[in-house]
Amino acid sequence: MKNMGIEDTLLEYHKATGKDWKYHIKYVDTMPDFAIQIREVCINKSYIKFYEQMDNETKESVIYWMIDTNS
Repeated sequence: MKNMGIEDTLLEYHKATGKDWKYHIKYVDTMPDFAIQIREVCINKSYIKFYEQMDNETKESVIYWMIDTNS
């Protein structure tokens, strides 16, 4: 099994959703104020929070992510 970094894992997860979009991944210290549906997943024994901001017109997404230090 190949070890993947957090950003690679998030990108593969979102590509698997079936959308043929252009993805940008951005690390943040805190989630943006406009993030309303924040998801959390355990990757490589670390809890990661992430939020996808989608632009339906350009078919691009920005995935904001951070390590959850409270878990």
